[in-house]
Amino acid sequence: MTTVYIADTGVFVRCGGPDKDKFQRLRRALRQTGVSLRIPQRVYEELGGDPAADAYPSGNIPYPDGFEEGWIVVADDLDYANPLVSTVMDEARRFIANETDRDQDSIEKADTALVGLAAQLLDTGRADDVVLLTTDKPAGRAAETLLPKHGFSGRIEFRYVSVNYLETITADEFQ
Repeated sequence: MTTVYIADTGVFVRCGGPDKDKFQRLRRALRQTGVSLRIPQRVYEELGGDPAADAYPSGNIPYPDGFEEGWIVVADDLDYANPLVSTVMDEARRFIANETDRDQDSIEKADTALVGLAAQLLDTGRADDVVLLTTDKPAGRAAETLLPKHGFSGRIEFRYVSVNYLETITADEFQ
């Protein structure tokens, strides 16, 4: 069974950078289990990466070790021609807007990309299960609410990445 872990920008921001204990705990837990965090292109851009660069990471990314060591991986481009991916992303935008009482046009594209990537990985069979690590509760709830409606019941888990979560994380979280 293949479980894929997807992370959002907030996870890395909350870690505080490579010289912080939280970052090192996350790094150690992932390396001990051989697990990689997938990030959508949009998250990579939010982290300062240049999607036009020939190789990852680009010079501006503040977490180059994660990419070089392989525990942070930029996911394949989202296939917007896949009706499931585009539908789920539209639904996620509406869901998040309703949850936060904001206009749909103000919803960050990276938030909907998290849900779209989860749908794409499940739909293409590249994942049996997806764990979404995020600091964005509405995006996490959107994934857990919407993906089961598209046939992925019991195959998506949202984990809220609090400061406490990062301060106590171990390899057990990824086994």
